[in-house]
Amino acid sequence: MPSRPIPTPEELSAAADRQRAGIDALTLQTTHSLHGPGATAQHAQEMAANRTPEELQLIRDAAARLR
Repeated sequence: MPSRPIPTPEELSAAADRQRAGIDALTLQTTHSLHGPGATAQHAQEMAANRTPEELQLIRDAAARLR
């Protein structure tokens, strides 16, 4: 059985960023389902205040995959 290559720190970091973005997108989807669009907008604004533009794009991409 061939062994898998060991990921680089950059690959691990990118994978972790994608995973966090997926969790954030799922959290927003759950907020919308439970509390409606107004709560989702507020939650998104609070989340955006703590994210870089790159992280926000990852969250948007993950949210698009959830639809």
